[in-house]
Amino acid sequence: MYQWHFDAVYDNWQVFVYGAEVTAELTGVAFSIAVVLGLLIAFARLSRSRLLRIPAAIYVETFRSTPALVQLVWIYYALPIITGIRLSAFASVALGLGLHTAAYFSEIFRGGILSIERGQVDAAKSVGMVQYQAMWRIILPQAVRRMIPPFMNETANLIKLTTLGSILAVYELLHASDVLIISTYRPLEVYSATAIVFAMMIYPLIYISRLLEKYWVKSAR
Repeated sequence: MYQWHFDAVYDNWQVFVYGAEVTAELTGVAFSIAVVLGLLIAFARLSRSRLLRIPAAIYVETFRSTPALVQLVWIYYALPIITGIRLSAFASVALGLGLHTAAYFSEIFRGGILSIERGQVDAAKSVGMVQYQAMWRIILPQAVRRMIPPFMNETANLIKLTTLGSILAVYELLHASDVLIISTYRPLEVYSATAIVFAMMIYPLIYISRLLEKYWVKSAR
């Protein structure tokens, strides 16, 4: 019968705090890249110009069709060979996850925009609004409500994907746990604590998403 000993967790709680901080930093940088780039790609895919639509479509399909781990390793090892620019492990992971998640965010943005009836754009133009004014004042405020559930879900996935940073020795939560296991020989306790910390980071996003959904359902009645 296995005897659980959580002393390894209690005595080394700083390891989990620091690992969670690095995970949060990775998520924040990657999230910022993904939101900005994803929105630009979504607009490009909605453009009437093939010069914008085709490259944007290729980008989305490329990053959605290849594993995130392969993308991170390519950026860290192959990019310096091609460009001569060497990024740190942290920067490589943050950039890679940002580029990867941007492909998914762009589809969420595009789907939300396309879900709004075309007649509302025509109505906005009839009162003198140009295309970008109709987009920012009429379309996006409504589309955001429909984007929130998949957007929050993809953000939660982004937090989970930060564990790939351990492959490049980024001291995020999983890598910090692996290092702790080497010195304590208590994998069950450490990995259990790691799972709990991840749940504490991700569940608030899910909870906020549910609250927003309920609020908008009530306000729509």
